[in-house]
Amino acid sequence: MAVKQLAARFYDLVDTANMEHTRVGYLAALEKSKEAVAVADLIGGAEGAEFHSQADILQSSCLLRLRKIAASARAACSSLRAARASGSVEALVTSLLMCGNVAREAPDEMAMAEKESREQERLSGSPSYGGLDLSQEGWIRLPTNPAALSRLGLAYSEAAVAACDAALAAAGGRDSPAADNRWYVPSLGLEAYVRTGLGRSLFALGEQQRGLELIRQALALLRQDVREAAPGSDALVFARRKIADSLSHLGACSDRMAEAEACLREALELFDDVDNVMLKQSVLRLLANMSGRPDQPWV
Repeated sequence: MAVKQLAARFYDLVDTANMEHTRVGYLAALEKSKEAVAVADLIGGAEGAEFHSQADILQSSCLLRLRKIAASARAACSSLRAARASGSVEALVTSLLMCGNVAREAPDEMAMAEKESREQERLSGSPSYGGLDLSQEGWIRLPTNPAALSRLGLAYSEAAVAACDAALAAAGGRDSPAADNRWYVPSLGLEAYVRTGLGRSLFALGEQQRGLELIRQALALLRQDVREAAPGSDALVFARRKIADSLSHLGACSDRMAEAEACLREALELFDDVDNVMLKQSVLRLLANMSGRPDQPWV
């Protein structure tokens, strides 16, 4: 079967693996992900490695929902190895995010899976693609105590942001020709998502100023994403929804009153377009509290 046909088969498997929020749905999606891995291996090369990484992420997500944590962690590590082998920055960042998701729920299992992954690479003689350390050696600096393990998910988020920064520096910024290729730099939406996630985590851990700055950076990226999206496209709707979400979060957390109020007012206007009733109600409550009249709706 030709590579194009295999790629089409891969995308068909991934696209149809719609995970219903039921055990049966997750099990069905898990089987699709296993088929997708097999197709990716037939494709081979850098493209096959990227596909393998995508399939492993789907598999890890299914297993996590099925509460098969150790297996989910191993699939996440496999995705990270494949992403590094592919050379795709987008795949690398996405895999780091999946590892972070697992690590936040089960840091012990994730750390063990990373150690197993490194040992397998050592025994096979293949290069180590590592997880957290993006240095030239590519080795993982795994935590060894409970306090460090509790921040393992955060470490993956920091590695994802570092990967974005390193890729952009190597490409010469987003205005360079290389920035149009997802193999060299992550998309605007993905970079914004990564910075928002890390910002929120840091804010929750007490590092408010750094957290807020990352959220502001993400908001600027999302505004650029909106400007570049085609009118009426799904990408535009998604970008506007993410902007509204980031604005509401920044408005709730900002230590600058003027910024907070401006963000919440803008978010309120956007929510009329993206139709998110729950978040709109939350923003209305925040604005009412800021007005000093929490018993009255903001007008």
